[in-house]
Amino acid sequence: MRRFVTVVASMLLLYSPLSVHSTVKAASASSVSKSGDTCKDYDVFVLRHFEKEEAEGKDPNLSKRGQSQAKKLSQLPMLKGVSHGFYTPYKRTYQTLEHLDIQKSVYDPSQPESLIEHIKNNYCGKSVVIAGHSNTVPDLVKLLGGRFVVSYAGQSLGQEPVIHLSESDYGSVFRVTLHNERLHQQLYKVDDNISSNTELK
Repeated sequence: MRRFVTVVASMLLLYSPLSVHSTVKAASASSVSKSGDTCKDYDVFVLRHFEKEEAEGKDPNLSKRGQSQAKKLSQLPMLKGVSHGFYTPYKRTYQTLEHLDIQKSVYDPSQPESLIEHIKNNYCGKSVVIAGHSNTVPDLVKLLGGRFVVSYAGQSLGQEPVIHLSESDYGSVFRVTLHNERLHQQLYKVDDNISSNTELK
């Protein structure tokens, strides 16, 4: 399997506003509800936007290949039960989910905790999908309980490093499911023959 993560020293978030569909409002640290901690049943797909055009500016559209990937995403059987989609204020993340016939909301990518809290409070027991970016997807996965294991010489590192997806990685879909007090992790590939890697804990 090709490598799809790289270790970096820091993350940089650069975003610009765009208003489309409904909005997930960010909550202050003092006002965030703890009720999401009681959600013990969720099914969340997290993916980076698909391939974008090599265009100037911070808000390019998907490339032709990216548009094809978006159509394939909507045809995946495991997404048939998804009830809601979340995307950032960028055209490429909205276009990634465009072919899914579901309600969609825009969220602030600099507030991942607020998004996960919103999902646990309002979509507990349901299946949702989140489109993000190479430097935000790993944090969303980890907030849901998922883990990235990085090893050297056959040994896991003592501390979990900062992770972000390779800039060339388009098409990885991370699934984190909590059910019957067990966490399931699966990885799907949109372009290749669909494959998965599952870890239980």
